[in-house]
Parts: sequence; C-alpha cells; structure tokens
Amino acid sequence: MSSEQWTALVGASLSLALAVGPWMFKVHAKLAVIASKCADLCEQLETAAVDQRQLWETTHQHRSRLDTHEVQLTHLEQRPRDAR
Repeated sequence: MSSEQWTALVGASLSLALAVGPWMFKVHAKLAVIASKCADLCEQLETAAVDQRQLWETTHQHRSRLDTHEVQLTHLEQRPRDAR
C-alpha cells in the first residue's frame, strides 16, 4: 500500500472513531446508570424478602396465639356448663 492509501485509511478510521466515539460514551453512560439501578433494585428486593419473611413469622406467631386463645376460651366456656 502506498502512503496515500495509508493516509486515507488512517483518516477514515479516525473520522469514524470521532463520529462514533461520543455516541459510544453516551451509550456506555446509560448502561452504567441502568446497571446501577438494577443493583439497587436487587438490594431492595432482598430487603423486601427479608421483611416479608419476618412478617410471615410474626403473622404465624399471632395465628398460633389466636388458636391457643380460642382453645382457652372454649375451656373457660365449658367450665360453667360443667359446674351446673
């Protein structure tokens, strides 16, 4: 290849890089923001899952306590009936 062809090839490559470069940086910045938001959402989902498990355990404890209270109330209702 002659020097004119190399000059044209380097010039075209440089022009293409200068034309596409800013667009690539903009896309890269947008992808970085999206990745950051995805990481934040993952952390929020993990926190929500932990909170949901705690709420489920609390609800389960309350339900078992309510069942225990129901049994105790039925026993208390039966005592006056049995005393008659």
